Amino acid sequence: MIVIWYLALVALLFFGAHICKRGTWNEENMSFAQTKNFLGFCAVIIVFHHISQDTCASWLNPRYIRHGLDIFVTAGYPMVAMFLFCSGFGLYKSAKAKPDFFKRFLPAHLIPILIPTVLTTAVYIGFRIWRGVSLAYDFPFAVNGHSTYHPYIWFVPCIILLYILFYIGFGLFKKDKIGIAVVAVGTALYILFCIVFGYGTWWFNTAHMFLVGILAAKYEDRLLAKSKKHYVRRLVITLILFPILWFLGNNAGGIYLSVFHHPYDDVYGYRCELVSCIFQILYTFVFVSMYYLLSLKIKLGNRALSFFGKFTLELYLVHGIFIHMFGFFMIKEGIKPVYYIENVTLFTLVVFALAIPIAWGLSLLDKKVGKMLRKKPEKKAEL
Repeated sequence: MIVIWYLALVALLFFGAHICKRGTWNEENMSFAQTKNFLGFCAVIIVFHHISQDTCASWLNPRYIRHGLDIFVTAGYPMVAMFLFCSGFGLYKSAKAKPDFFKRFLPAHLIPILIPTVLTTAVYIGFRIWRGVSLAYDFPFAVNGHSTYHPYIWFVPCIILLYILFYIGFGLFKKDKIGIAVVAVGTALYILFCIVFGYGTWWFNTAHMFLVGILAAKYEDRLLAKSKKHYVRRLVITLILFPILWFLGNNAGGIYLSVFHHPYDDVYGYRCELVSCIFQILYTFVFVSMYYLLSLKIKLGNRALSFFGKFTLELYLVHGIFIHMFGFFMIKEGIKPVYYIENVTLFTLVVFALAIPIAWGLSLLDKKVGKMLRKKPEKKAEL
């Protein structure tokens, strides 16, 4: 039955797709509509990624491992890389196209992020209180893995920081060189902070793609021209690097663990993660490059993709609630869930069935708030 989900994903991505004829190109491959369609698909893959981590990841208690979605265990970070790339690309293009883009920029962009974040975090806190799990605060400057009340909240401080850096660099200074420098230095400091204080590599292995998106937008014409001219060569190189860097970025079959891991020292294990992270960073370049090249020849688009593209952040923040309600534990291993659904196919169906309408409802609230914040104040009539 699990095969149904793979078939559904193929249909979701390619139904209604248009393949360009030889010598023709999809000139709108980085348009708002096209990227939103693909990001809708990325959001769905992230849900499968988190479901797989609670059903078939190698680090789980063998008693609860149920195979079927194994391919998604390492599929999360390239999807996030795509989100950050498109965010950087879209913000830069919008800033250049709209003279008043930076008016009320921070409240208009940050408050719609904070609304679903606060609401979903409140649910997780409620879970903790209900199940008697400690509400102890994890100090940001402690050197550890940094557990959070919301298990997938790491993306929120990352994107908020990047938005603030973009506002400072491009909104206050209004020069591309300064803007790029501010985002680059700020991103580097964020990555260094995460490494120094032992944050999990997922906190920082995709942050650089926001800057890459800005650069791709700035040099879009040059990028498009060279991609067309050297299309076959670039696509072949990308397709060759794709499986190699994926393998190296996922511990190379356990090689890094055997070299760096020491059973009595977590530092060795973290070194192993950092080695993998270097290749994960390289892999994100290849993944986004592959999307860019393929999108020049394949135009994606259907109602389902468009629908999912409207509430990607909300789906990301909401779906974990139901993974914890119906997975083998709630909040932490050893705490019983509301109801344990052992069948992977049914578990996946329940998570999506409950998360989609709630995430969509939250998105309507976010869009309404965002629209109000962007609305220009009416000018008072002169007496």
